[in-house]
Amino acid sequence: MAEEGRQPSMTWLFFSPSGRIGRLPFLLSWLFWLFTGGFLLAQVLKYEGQDAALTLWTLALVASGFLSTVSLVMLAIKRLHDIGYPGPLALCLFIPVLSPIVFIALCLWPGSQGANEFGGDRNAPRR
Repeated sequence: MAEEGRQPSMTWLFFSPSGRIGRLPFLLSWLFWLFTGGFLLAQVLKYEGQDAALTLWTLALVASGFLSTVSLVMLAIKRLHDIGYPGPLALCLFIPVLSPIVFIALCLWPGSQGANEFGGDRNAPRR
């Protein structure tokens, strides 16, 4: 995670596999990407008949899709670390039948109390 005593950055939250996050930041981060993709898709549909604008919004949608996929895997890894499981289990999010089950489990399963092998207690007071 971030250095001891420092607040984690947004870059760490969205694009780093190290450390731990709780249920609420995990869910809110997923919602952020969901609304971002929804907004961009709405813009693509809005400018369907205008080639230049449609091209730009489509590129933004594709870029957002790539960034969100990478970010959501990093978020899942940190959430698995909080529960005490290894990060590679995040690949279960790419298995169609398991994906919704894993997502719901990551949203509802409480993290381990205290420090674990993946990081210190995320609820400990900051210095």
